[in-house]
Amino acid sequence: MGILTIPNLLSISRLLLLPLILFFLAKKLYLSSLVFIAISWVTDAFDGYLARKLNCVSDFGKILDHLVDKIWVGSILVALVMTRNLDFKIVLAIIIRDLLITAGFIFLMKKRNIVSKSSVLGKITGFFFALLIIAALLNRKNELLIITYLTWLFLFLSFFDYFIYFLKNLKYGNKKN
Repeated sequence: MGILTIPNLLSISRLLLLPLILFFLAKKLYLSSLVFIAISWVTDAFDGYLARKLNCVSDFGKILDHLVDKIWVGSILVALVMTRNLDFKIVLAIIIRDLLITAGFIFLMKKRNIVSKSSVLGKITGFFFALLIIAALLNRKNELLIITYLTWLFLFLSFFDYFIYFLKNLKYGNKKN
């Protein structure tokens, strides 16, 4: 199986759409940015589905999808801090969490030959990142406040979930997860 599979190309397409999204955010064309963000989310949903359906799940694809997600979310959130006054503290916490999780995944990959996958709490937290982005784009201040609090909650829960996963795998070192 090659690297340029349909699921991997979908992951790469999110990176290719990112400059366009950031351009629209910089120009304060929020509806246009939301359209391309939605397209990116659709590709994110389909890459994993297609990888399983077409039987082309690979360690490279898991790593690529994970890295693209972190770059994509972090970039858009930073742009929203600058264009929509999204709270810098939550964005910084998200970026730090994502960097720590990524560092842990890389460490497990090198030390224990484990290619990690997202946890259920990680996926729920990602859903709140999406709600945070939508609320900020639509300038929904009341909803944004509630979503920010929920994002903080799931940010901590998912980080501790990943931390426990990291410690277990560091100690026992399963071959594949």
